[in-house]
Amino acid sequence: MAKRQKLSVRARLTISFVIAVAAILIVSSFGLFFLVHKSLASQAQNQVDAAISSAQSKLTVNPDPNSKIQILKPVGYVVLQLTNATGTQVWAATSTISDAPVLGRTSLDFSSPDGLVPKIVTQPGDQDITGQLSFPTVVAIGTNKGPGLLFGFVYGDTITHSDRMLLAGILASAPLLLLFMSGMFWLGIGRALAPVGSIRRRADAIASTDLGQRIEVTPGRDEIARMATTVNEMLDRLETSAANQKQFISNASHELRSPLTTLLATLERAQANPEAEDWAATSERLLRESRRLEATINDLFWLAKNDERHQLENLTEVDLDDILYDEASRTKSLSKLRVDVSHVQPTRVHANASMLNRMVRNVVDNAMRHAASTLTFASYFEGDEAVILINNDGEAVDVATSDDFFMRFIRADAARTRDSGGTGLGLSIVKEICELHGGQVRFIEASVGSTIELRIKRES
Repeated sequence: MAKRQKLSVRARLTISFVIAVAAILIVSSFGLFFLVHKSLASQAQNQVDAAISSAQSKLTVNPDPNSKIQILKPVGYVVLQLTNATGTQVWAATSTISDAPVLGRTSLDFSSPDGLVPKIVTQPGDQDITGQLSFPTVVAIGTNKGPGLLFGFVYGDTITHSDRMLLAGILASAPLLLLFMSGMFWLGIGRALAPVGSIRRRADAIASTDLGQRIEVTPGRDEIARMATTVNEMLDRLETSAANQKQFISNASHELRSPLTTLLATLERAQANPEAEDWAATSERLLRESRRLEATINDLFWLAKNDERHQLENLTEVDLDDILYDEASRTKSLSKLRVDVSHVQPTRVHANASMLNRMVRNVVDNAMRHAASTLTFASYFEGDEAVILINNDGEAVDVATSDDFFMRFIRADAARTRDSGGTGLGLSIVKEICELHGGQVRFIEASVGSTIELRIKRES
């Protein structure tokens, strides 16, 4: 089954915008309709109240109790009807409803100002008139015939018609407005995302052809310019990483090929003339090259594993002075070198114990290969850092160019002989461990020989 393709960012943003605008239009349309309807109803009620107030002051009643008296002219859409107090007889009415029977009746409600609540009377045959009446209002007045009730109504469906026209206008204009705004948003998002697409295409082309090329950064400090700058910085790191990887593979291949070549050549020579071969010397050579090969593979494995590590694990309390004392004993057992530990002070840190053991051992092994007669160890605290110094009394190192020795597969010229046993990875591993523990490693000036300074944080 084919995987469902997701919508583009442009489409998703446009859909979200359409939904948001549609919701706003619906709410605002209902609000507009409600406000307009309320305004029309308020105006109609005001017209009814004004007409009743005017009729009260101008009303004249024919003294003939049997005649219907026409009162005033219609006021806009308002019609008036005067009945007796019981609401059974029409005394007067505007011309529009002069022939109509009693159109309203009242009920008592003391919550209203006059205590009367009007209601339209609907009788069979009168729907043509009563169906057009709305907003009934009534006041009790005194007339020549006695107490009466003056009713006022809005005649006709003017408000309903206005409501319908407004609703039709909203229904007709809202979709057009939504469509127009959606189209403008679609075009605007397209123009805004165009530089992003250009950067993506350019980055894709660079990644597949030449990492040395870069994306053009537009002037300013907007999001597009910052993204282009970030992509260029990422390309810088990728180019550096690719170059380092190629160099690392080349150097690793060379370092692995050398002992393998020696092993194969030795075995082929011994196989060609086994009787004349010095098997003691041959086995010693094979063992030495095998150990060298093993050491190189172990170092490569550690570096590869460390390159995937983003944080330290298995942190414990580690006594650096104990590690130095152990290395002093190991050095004495493996060589005739003298080891001075008089400057070693108690130095406890919170770190990865196995890494620190490997770090110190790599430095000590390197110092042993270059020492003439003496190694000197020291350890102490300086601020929030623990410091380890390891000095050998051999040939001095040029401190100005000594940073190169901490690169992978870089060794001093004097250390390039196969008898030295170095792999060219020991000090680079030391550098990796120091940096993982928030510190650094470097060669410092020494009065005799060369000195490596190791610094790590007390709390890694």
